[in-house]
Amino acid sequence: MKYATLALASAVLIFTSACGKKDQPAGDGRQNQKTYFRLPNAAGGEIDLAAYSGKPVMLMFFTETCPFCRKAAPALEKLSKTYGPRGMNFLGICIQDDAVAALNFAKDLGITFPLAYDGRDAYRLYRAQGVPYIYLLDKDHNVYDVWEGYDESYYPMLGRSIEAVLAKK
Repeated sequence: MKYATLALASAVLIFTSACGKKDQPAGDGRQNQKTYFRLPNAAGGEIDLAAYSGKPVMLMFFTETCPFCRKAAPALEKLSKTYGPRGMNFLGICIQDDAVAALNFAKDLGITFPLAYDGRDAYRLYRAQGVPYIYLLDKDHNVYDVWEGYDESYYPMLGRSIEAVLAKK
């Protein structure tokens, strides 16, 4: 019984730290961190960050059922419609190892930007600490800004950061 209680408490702690709303974005976040990845594309083929060389990219790490990921994804989709034509690229990275999770996520939420899966190694390389975790990379793929979790109040901040990165092109 003691072990079952401990296991349940551990599971609750992991879930609440991995999926949730944080009080605010990760802050300035302007790190000089470049992290390369190549992952399977849920739609087939692969997503290779090198293919976006010289282009800014917004990444979101997610899981299929995370409620905050499901709030963030439509916001990113809306941003992709606004800023995609201006040169901003959007990628979703499902940390689950099954393409079906990413495909269901896209179908349920109307996501049209590319989604990778099996992204747990990339998640660790970027030092994400939960989902969703959103990174804005400049054209040199340095981390320009980071948002932990998602809240509707982040939307204007996302737009302002994208504008700043696009202005540096």
